[in-house]
Amino acid sequence: MAMEEADLLLFLQDAQTGVTETDEQIARMLRKGQHNLMLLINKVDKVEQELDVSEFYSLGLGDPYPVSAMIGRNSGDVLDVITERLQKVAVPDKDFDGIKLAVIGKENVGKSSLVNTLLDQPRSIVTNVPGTTRDAIDSELKYHKRDYLLIDTAGLKRKARIKENVLFYSSLRTINSIQKADVVLYMVDINEGLSKQDVQILNDAANQHKGIVLLLNKWDLIEKDHLTTNAFKQDILDRLGVLRFIPMQFVSVLNKQRLYKALDLATEVYENRKKVISTSELNSYFGEVIQGNMPPAIKGKEIKINYITQIRTHFPLFAFYCNHPHLITENYKRFLENKLRERYDFEGVPVIISFRKKNPKEGTDK
Repeated sequence: MAMEEADLLLFLQDAQTGVTETDEQIARMLRKGQHNLMLLINKVDKVEQELDVSEFYSLGLGDPYPVSAMIGRNSGDVLDVITERLQKVAVPDKDFDGIKLAVIGKENVGKSSLVNTLLDQPRSIVTNVPGTTRDAIDSELKYHKRDYLLIDTAGLKRKARIKENVLFYSSLRTINSIQKADVVLYMVDINEGLSKQDVQILNDAANQHKGIVLLLNKWDLIEKDHLTTNAFKQDILDRLGVLRFIPMQFVSVLNKQRLYKALDLATEVYENRKKVISTSELNSYFGEVIQGNMPPAIKGKEIKINYITQIRTHFPLFAFYCNHPHLITENYKRFLENKLRERYDFEGVPVIISFRKKNPKEGTDK
């Protein structure tokens, strides 16, 4: 997978060990493809050792470059060649200009079926056999005059259960899909509920500052009364813990229930993630909040929060400038975050609150 995705391959060899059977196996694999390749021979610390490099011509991968990682010998020359090689690599077209949604979740929860239904065409193979979708399939969708990129990925597996390399790499691609996305649509089979593994992946997405929507699929299979929905919601919220800001939608891909409502919800989360609040408004609001509930004094030191501003990033980041930032407790930080969410709609979006010592320059209203 790394060879397929790379613009340049560096095949590194050990001058002191010489050509091994494993090296020859890799070389045969490399010779089969049309790769942009450099053969580097490490541990050539002295000029007289360069005579040993000739052995590596037997690999059939072109001229070897002798280097020494330990003392940096020839590293500048090699870097020049690398730079020249990469300048010849074609630059991809402009990145997708729309909302990128990663559809992820464990095996057989309905991810491919969801993508197919939204697209109204069979772009992914749908089957009841887990592990069918081995790779990500990106599909473009236009909905309400907006462009979406649906990133359909292979199901997540517990690492202990991964026995096939292809499934292991599918898990890596799922992680990469989260990195590419603006909003993660995380699907769960409502019959199985939200597992610890699900929560862990949701935490990973939150740590990458992604918008998140939780889709509870196969809702059509649940026997219901007037208390069912609230009972399921409360159970999910209890399991989410600090991730309770993630909105949930009960859906049925099979019956096409609330699928476009889920897409509307993902769009709202996307807009929440881009939201910018002016410095003057933040200071006006939090001035009253902090006055009514001052941070607790620590070790006899009174904590004063003087100034709040939003830092311009691709996710909501708020800086609170105070005299003792290291003394702010987690409970008080959580209190401020809750107050921020009460006043402004950041549903589905991780919010980062940073406490800093130095007051910023004036005129940074954002």
